[in-house]
Amino acid sequence: MNAPILGGMSVFANQSIIRVIILVVDGVSLTTVSTALEPFQQVNSMLGKDRFHIQLVSLSSTDPMTSAGIPIPCHLTTTDVLAKLKLQNRPDLLILCCGQVTSSINQASAGKFVQKFVRQNVPVFALGAACFIAAKTAMIKGGKCTTHWKMISSLAEQFPALEVQNVLYILDGRISSCAGEFATFDMILAFIERIFGSRMSGEIRHHFLAAGQRSGDSLQRLSGDAFICEDGRFQKALSIMADNIEVPVPTSEIASRLGYSTRQIQRIFCRNGFEPPHRYYINLRLNRARQLIEQTNMSFLEIALACGFETSSSFSKGYKLKFGATPKEHRNRTDNFNPRKEKKNFQNTTS
Repeated sequence: MNAPILGGMSVFANQSIIRVIILVVDGVSLTTVSTALEPFQQVNSMLGKDRFHIQLVSLSSTDPMTSAGIPIPCHLTTTDVLAKLKLQNRPDLLILCCGQVTSSINQASAGKFVQKFVRQNVPVFALGAACFIAAKTAMIKGGKCTTHWKMISSLAEQFPALEVQNVLYILDGRISSCAGEFATFDMILAFIERIFGSRMSGEIRHHFLAAGQRSGDSLQRLSGDAFICEDGRFQKALSIMADNIEVPVPTSEIASRLGYSTRQIQRIFCRNGFEPPHRYYINLRLNRARQLIEQTNMSFLEIALACGFETSSSFSKGYKLKFGATPKEHRNRTDNFNPRKEKKNFQNTTS
């Protein structure tokens, strides 16, 4: 039996067994897989019976390899699942786990598999980079979604119709999404709480020694510097910069918005061990550009404009100064992801 993710939680609660399929794709983070799986297993342990029936599924007979180099033993392949699929034994929830670097063939195979269940109104959780597969196969045609902060900009650029949010997770509608990694634990815990209540989720939190449960609308960080610098003034300035990559805000305006002088903002950056605000902002935009070069099929001019550079020549010059290679050279030598090849192969396999 299937139920909507939000309105049908009482139906889930009344089911004797909740069937969950976790599709694991090569390159996925081991953290994402374990934090998706363990809370369900802990519910079963606490209740003394299997309320959640979990099946780990792979795309082929070879166990998928995580980014840590550790294989994940799976119960079934996608072929096995589809061969036995009937209306009465379809899963109640499908969770899609894949890494930030996934081959076009695996993207297409995973997308086709998940689509079959979406057509049967099976709720889907897209974890981390899996949101790209959901978007590419039109499972998410609009509305809100999220992914890991490293990929938010590329997802938003590739799929402008989506409202890509910088949050931990969105548990909403038929396709839910989260940032992956430890945010997966928060999302699965919220799902469990909606079925079994806060006491159950609290016990699970205590078991895993989690300090607290983060809400879905908790913000991710778009720069690791925000983690190592606790100065609230710096974090507010960084937030303004991160929210205004395409149309950069002058340092004087940032200072004005925060109620400081330009000189005070410069001292805040300096005292925390960072470059002057203007240089820091340029490097933030160049780092965003590198993500788009590695993760999208955008032209260099499009990337330049999306990252606040007025011309491709100024962008190329600044990029080479920071990274030691031009944008073209960087894209050509990037082994992990070839956007043009990936896009072509993906279209061919889905046509």
